[in-house]
Amino acid sequence: MELLAPAGSMEALEAAVRAGADAVYFGAASFNARRNAKNFSDDDIAFVVSYCHVRGVRAYLALNTLISDAEMQDALSLAGRAAAAGIDGVILQDLGLAKRLRQAAPALPLHASTQLTVHNISGIKQLKALGFKRVVLARENTLRELREMADAALDLHMELEIFVQGALCMSMSGQCLFSAVLGGRSGNRGLCAGPCRLPFSVKGGNGHDLSLKDLNLYAHFETLKALSITSLKIEGRMKRPEYVAMAVDCARYALDHGHVSTEKMDALQRVFSRSGFTDGYFTGNIDRNMFGVRSEEDMTATKQILSDMHALYRRERSSVPVDMHFTALENTPATLWASDGNNKVCVTGEIPQKAISVPLSYEWLHSKLQKCGGTPYRLNHLSIDIEETLTLPSAAVNTLKTDALQQLTIRRGQPAPIPFQDVLPASRPRRTPCPSKTYISVHTLEQIPDRKDCIDLIFVPLFSDFHAVQSYIDAGYPIAVKTPPSFFGCDEKIRERLQAFKNIGVKTALCENIGAVDLILSCGLALIGGTGMNCYNSDTAEALPFSEIILSAECAKQQIDEISAPVPTGIFAYGRLPLMLLRNCPIKSQSGCKNCDHTITDRKQIAFRIFCEDNAVRLYNSRPVYLADRPHILNACDFLFLQFTDETKAKVSAVIDSYRRHLPSKEPFTRGMLEKGVL
Repeated sequence: MELLAPAGSMEALEAAVRAGADAVYFGAASFNARRNAKNFSDDDIAFVVSYCHVRGVRAYLALNTLISDAEMQDALSLAGRAAAAGIDGVILQDLGLAKRLRQAAPALPLHASTQLTVHNISGIKQLKALGFKRVVLARENTLRELREMADAALDLHMELEIFVQGALCMSMSGQCLFSAVLGGRSGNRGLCAGPCRLPFSVKGGNGHDLSLKDLNLYAHFETLKALSITSLKIEGRMKRPEYVAMAVDCARYALDHGHVSTEKMDALQRVFSRSGFTDGYFTGNIDRNMFGVRSEEDMTATKQILSDMHALYRRERSSVPVDMHFTALENTPATLWASDGNNKVCVTGEIPQKAISVPLSYEWLHSKLQKCGGTPYRLNHLSIDIEETLTLPSAAVNTLKTDALQQLTIRRGQPAPIPFQDVLPASRPRRTPCPSKTYISVHTLEQIPDRKDCIDLIFVPLFSDFHAVQSYIDAGYPIAVKTPPSFFGCDEKIRERLQAFKNIGVKTALCENIGAVDLILSCGLALIGGTGMNCYNSDTAEALPFSEIILSAECAKQQIDEISAPVPTGIFAYGRLPLMLLRNCPIKSQSGCKNCDHTITDRKQIAFRIFCEDNAVRLYNSRPVYLADRPHILNACDFLFLQFTDETKAKVSAVIDSYRRHLPSKEPFTRGMLEKGVL
């Protein structure tokens, strides 16, 4: 199993490698999900890769944000730099960028970021088809679900990577708009402001009911070893190098010995925690014990222990085994061969002299050559070919050793470039939008309006009552179905349900997660991409066989105008934006479902809504997006998507009429991000 550590700075890189990481992941100056970390300049990429490869460590570049059309060429250039440096893989969120990289560098290993929200077998299959080598799974999966996915991935020859330590976002990664909506700083663009750590309250809660403790699975490493998991990942590119070193040290010990001492775990918690750690998702104990905040006691403990952590990464870790062969023959310069198994170097030194007292011996040479301190190397095997009447000064032997290891370092640090060919974007004639269609999504069938003449599609929940749906179809309503935004471990149940809808006449399905793509297509339904697919550029719009797609809610009007999709596009034109996709519902965990009021409030007493949707849970914005009186925005796409959550049937009808007549709103609303965009 690979132990993968974060490197948010040069010191953190050294801390990770010297503490025992097998691989590191890092970001460059742009296009990574931790843009507020120190990160590395684009020119540093070659150095980072070389530094790691010399020490036998793999290096992965995080290129895991959404990319606009205007940024695509810069993102490709950055990936090209990484390929030239011999990067071991790039971590991606944007499916459009992945599509272009498959064309530009077929040999470049692509890793699907956890931002792609992969939490089921169908998602892994789909990413395999898209050319990915590895999938970073959602943090929310249980052990049972991980076991099922690991078995499937083994058959698919796909690598799986899971988080085992670090911060837990309340929302599933890639499905959070909280920071973008509240402050214009997008988590999907690498600038999350972390508003979930602020006070948000539900009845019976602790006042910070969107803040989870940090994840820690070190106690479960023996269980994980039995799974076909390739990489165990530590989160923390925004954390101090002391934290990185301690987290890696604990994980390394757990991997090598099957457990972690109480003392080490206590030290890790003191370096950084939010009132302790949690393994709630992994064990299936998804409850109130998972919630925690960074307390004054936590911060005091950190200050007291930080200086002790430097010892973990003060010196090089001698982890690269080297075989040496030493030769000392009369009238011939002494030579030393050094090999790491792939690279072999030879250096020559002084001519040996006749020994006056103590001649060269295997034991003496071994004692000198095994001292590789200050380097990444350790002597594995020594062979010699010497005349026992000869001798050499200690300094001469040390010089041979130093020169050989330096030459080996140069060899190991040489890049192995991955072929990369610049690929121009496909020539796409700009489609002229025909904003004549209105699609609506309802939370319950009771919201469906009596009038159907102004509605082109009505998306109903997948687990709606079949008889009721059939009656609407028989009455001529244009019914379509929407898959849940998440569905853990129930792919076949979803497939069966989709097929049942197909059998009663439904022809179209709305897809909010990559794990639903194959399920929808296998049932012969037309695929419409929802906002959860995060379509932010033209390439993403054609990365999958969409019949239509709703663009990302984070797209500004200018970006929408730049997108040239091969299929009709829509915008989220009305409704409460889904700010988070939750597996741990704060209301259920804190006070139970019986008295659920669907409300969580912030420190200003603004109420946000929480609803269950076919076993998934979403947190919605306090106000709906309203654009009926903005025809210049509405005309940018082919269809409007109106999403209804708690509106009555009468309200649904009124909203649809307002959009038909371009009326201003009489109630509080937001314009969403279409006018301002996000950072």
